[in-house]
Amino acid sequence: MASRSWRLLVTAAAAGLLLAACGNSAESSTSSSAAAIGAEDGAGGVQPTGNVIATSGFDVARNGFAFQNYGNEGTPQNLDANAMWSLFGDQVCARIEGDTCTLAPTPEKWMKVQNDSMNGGHCFGLAGLAWALYKQEIDPNRYGAPEAGEMALEGNIPLQTDVAAVFVTQATEPTATDKITVTPNDAIEKMKQAWAAGQGYALAFFQIKNGEPTGGHAVTPVALEDRGEGKVGIVLYDNNFPKQPQVMVVDTAANTWSYSTAADPKNDPEAYVGGVDNPLELFPVTPMIGPQSCPFCAGGEQSQADGVGSTKKTVGSGSEFNYVYLNQEADASGITMSVTDTNGKPIPGAKPIAPLSGQSGAPPAMLVPKTVPFQIKIDGSKLQKPSNADLSIIGPGYSYGVDKFEVQPGDFDTVSFDPATNSISYDTKAGSAPDIVLSLDGATTSYDFLFGGLALPETGGKIGVKLDPAKQIVTASAEKSGPAEIDFVIGRVDEKSDEEFTSDPIPLEANESLIIEYGKWQGNGTSMPIGIDTNGSGQIQERLVESKPAS
Repeated sequence: MASRSWRLLVTAAAAGLLLAACGNSAESSTSSSAAAIGAEDGAGGVQPTGNVIATSGFDVARNGFAFQNYGNEGTPQNLDANAMWSLFGDQVCARIEGDTCTLAPTPEKWMKVQNDSMNGGHCFGLAGLAWALYKQEIDPNRYGAPEAGEMALEGNIPLQTDVAAVFVTQATEPTATDKITVTPNDAIEKMKQAWAAGQGYALAFFQIKNGEPTGGHAVTPVALEDRGEGKVGIVLYDNNFPKQPQVMVVDTAANTWSYSTAADPKNDPEAYVGGVDNPLELFPVTPMIGPQSCPFCAGGEQSQADGVGSTKKTVGSGSEFNYVYLNQEADASGITMSVTDTNGKPIPGAKPIAPLSGQSGAPPAMLVPKTVPFQIKIDGSKLQKPSNADLSIIGPGYSYGVDKFEVQPGDFDTVSFDPATNSISYDTKAGSAPDIVLSLDGATTSYDFLFGGLALPETGGKIGVKLDPAKQIVTASAEKSGPAEIDFVIGRVDEKSDEEFTSDPIPLEANESLIIEYGKWQGNGTSMPIGIDTNGSGQIQERLVESKPAS
């Protein structure tokens, strides 16, 4: 057996953790469509040419943003702790000191996942926020100008943050549950009714590839025009085409729609078509700017929150699903994932999710009933070159994931998760050195865990981590691999401070496990028992140095 000569390095931090689309009612008109909605010269898709039959009063040149939809290039300010606090209330904070919220580990994980999903564009946030500004549901002066068309994006941190905050509501209640899925003809009627009542929608749509919705995009519908021969144009503020009204054409006889745009603003426009088999989605804007229920917070809690532009309201927490997410970079490179039960069969009640951002070969997210064990197949068969991937599983009050694992062309890796045993494993037939990450939020104390350094041999192997919240023990093992080394980082945050343990590499023989009794670490210089399970009993047989934080 390899010598286990090692030392535990500890750092303690006493401060907070650093976080690493006045208007008029709808009108009937036979005026020029371009004049009615503020068209400016410029390229784009189908341009307004017909007679306006209904309008919201939204002027694309004035009320739409002057800058184009953007991804994460240039590192815009997306969600931060304060934005999360505004959206979901105190329940996302592990600690509140004055006007500073230190996020609990699981909210921080969800925030990072959502920020990653914006890499393909912020269209949903722009579509909703533009309308809210037009109707003065939000004071435009907070962004430095009286109208959206005069606002700059660069250096405008409040605007960037609020665009991101509105963007993520597509995944939360009430925004997600207030969504209406409609045929094109029904969409026309819904828009007329909403505009007449002074309300508005963000309009979302997808392409269908291999039977799955992909390439989601969101725009702001602003008017309807008669294009003759039974066709109606839905005039749009499309944030991919600033100041240039675009038109989605509806064939009312066939009840179909067609449009040309790009889900990712970095890509060239392409055709989108649909109808009854690929309907449209309408999101009422008012819920988009209000407070949201927290699906990644432990169930049963309530909190007061105000969202982006609303009065404080009570919001709930909890979810009946685990949220499975493959990062945008991996998705864009051609890596796909499929989620099944442990026998490779479809999971009843599971729901594929295609975020309204970017292009993808398959939906990069899935909702899985939270009591169901499942496996995730990571498919690298379409890769042209190696690519890194991050996979996250987020539930109410906890998260699990595999970070920084390299997928080679032709690889098929498997991640398995069992909610009954709170365990995750990564199985590969090729060499890899991923990080296994977990978080667990408590009423007064929360933890996050990172296990790394396990470089699996070229023949592959399996890494597993199991969390026992009742006994407050976490176990890590390298199954089906030879001698290996593992290191870890554990973060602890409570109402008073943050602390962190960081280890040096610890040798492990095949089928041995590292056991950490994290619950006995109470901070303030207390110890944390760490040892090796050599026989699979789940108990420490070989105790390692019981180290304490530096005073």
